[in-house]
Amino acid sequence: MFEEKDYLMKMVKEFTAAISRIVGLKAEKNVEESQEVLNETLKSFTDLDIKVIEALPYDILIHKISGNTINSEKHLMLSELLTHQADIYDLKGETLRAKNLYIKSLNMMFNVLVEQNNPIAEQHNNKVDELLEKIGWFNLPKESKVLLFQYYELIQNYGKAEDVLFNLLKTDEQNDAVLRQGIAFYERLTQIDPAELLEGNLPMDEVFEGLETLKQYQK
Repeated sequence: MFEEKDYLMKMVKEFTAAISRIVGLKAEKNVEESQEVLNETLKSFTDLDIKVIEALPYDILIHKISGNTINSEKHLMLSELLTHQADIYDLKGETLRAKNLYIKSLNMMFNVLVEQNNPIAEQHNNKVDELLEKIGWFNLPKESKVLLFQYYELIQNYGKAEDVLFNLLKTDEQNDAVLRQGIAFYERLTQIDPAELLEGNLPMDEVFEGLETLKQYQK
């Protein structure tokens, strides 16, 4: 137990030092050296190179680095490394590659945070906000928006969850899976204290209104 804890602390310490170095090099716009440090860090923490990471879908990538055991720390570390790689591509003017990695990084974060179903540390919320600012949530693919919807409910930002839900339905009103998720979302909210709903920017009367609207979609 102690050996595992010591290993984790050592890994976090080394990762933090590497990230600090990458951030410094990016600030200096030293693209070549920041890429070298990032490549070394990726290989050290995931045993994968960037070409493989870019080619794999995020869910396969999660399985690749953790097998059958969810390793939240490694997933969040990889998510952060992907964000830094995307920043490097952005500095080089490779905007499409940057966007694809920002989205993959965001999906990995959502997957870990939603699966844990625990209170989310402020630092992770801030990283999600930073990525959403870089991409614009309305530009996300459908799969990412579904994860974003789940994430907003988890952090009790019910108003934003509703915004994402209706954006999904506007794009595809015949999506039965999203419709079912939306109805279940509103039904859960009817069981929540109205004061908590207000804090989450979605009053109880709007919850019932949204529920009725989705039931109309079903008909």
